Amino acid sequence: MTAMTLMNTWRRRMLCCVLAGLLAACSSTGPGDRQAERPKQISSLAPWEAEMLPVVSWSLSPGPVESRAVDIPGLRPVFLIGDDSLSKSWLRLWRDKLRRLNALGLVVNVASPEGLLELRQLAVGLRLIPVTGDDLATLLEFSHYPVLVTATYIEQ
Repeated sequence: MTAMTLMNTWRRRMLCCVLAGLLAACSSTGPGDRQAERPKQISSLAPWEAEMLPVVSWSLSPGPVESRAVDIPGLRPVFLIGDDSLSKSWLRLWRDKLRRLNALGLVVNVASPEGLLELRQLAVGLRLIPVTGDDLATLLEFSHYPVLVTATYIEQ
């Protein structure tokens, strides 16, 4: 194997580990369960979420992301946002597409419970979890959000 092939294999494995850890933080629910959870998500935080705040991703900031193809077979679509105005505007524009994709939202910069609850008000029908995005951003080589990551592309 060439050095480049080994690096790509290592990066793919690391990405799987990072995403497995992130996805383990939230349980998978069916459509019926999601409807039942909606009022709880909007009105209050789970105890573990409140303990995590504030969430700071030191290597990420709001800004432009260049769209590009990626090859991450089997990846559930995820999007990264913060509690900044750019993320809120982006979420309003992309909300319907994110719902169709059943994308998981990673809130990578959020200062307070109120900030997370405000994002959840905007993201009704989407799952949002507060988590640092530094490892994911490093592995996928981007430094800004909001961004959507799927098995085949990264786009803003």
